[in-house]
Amino acid sequence: MENGPWAAGGAISEPELVVSGPAGSPVRPDPLDSPQRRRGRRPLGALLVGALAASAVWGAGLYAFGAQGPDLRGYRVSDRLCSLLAMPHLATVFDRGSRWESTRSTSEAVDTADCSGDLERKEGTARAATLSASVVLHKRTDPGAEFDAARTTAAERIPGRAEVRTAKGLGDRAYTVVHGRTATVHVLDGDAEFTLSVSAGPSAGRVTPERLRPLVAGDAAALMRRVGSP
Repeated sequence: MENGPWAAGGAISEPELVVSGPAGSPVRPDPLDSPQRRRGRRPLGALLVGALAASAVWGAGLYAFGAQGPDLRGYRVSDRLCSLLAMPHLATVFDRGSRWESTRSTSEAVDTADCSGDLERKEGTARAATLSASVVLHKRTDPGAEFDAARTTAAERIPGRAEVRTAKGLGDRAYTVVHGRTATVHVLDGDAEFTLSVSAGPSAGRVTPERLRPLVAGDAAALMRRVGSP
């Protein structure tokens, strides 16, 4: 068989180019390096310029968000949140119990303070209700959409019959939820979120959750003032 650019059977094949390198070893051409592929390639410099431009745009947006910062309205979290909970309204029907606990946690995304404790009836020392409170400062994301979604779906998410009402005069927006023997208020003020909840036990007597609703809302407002004060 004859070697060369002509293959058997009369078909034409690409000639094989053999180039001797410095070490004398043959270097074969890249089969992918065809003129058609070279015409379709973008220069490496153009790709780098495009990548740098996209990075600059992304960085500018991130910088603008960081420069604006979260709207915390001067609120702060405390590791003694229970001591800041004065309860001027709930104190008209309950006394503080002996068990109270405050916790605090911080991260790059959120700062959180929590308080939980027992409430007793005025005329006795038996536990009549439990209280929980929380302050969450959102430092990375806007909590507004999630807050609104939770308010819209509250009646569906809570087992049993739940009554959801808008609470006026608290922060930017707020709502209360009454279900079972529990009354809860949720408040969003800037990027700070407050929750105060009281669950009445059987020994609470005539202190119904519906009666607790305005008391819980009033004490949430008092807590916001104390958390925000210097």
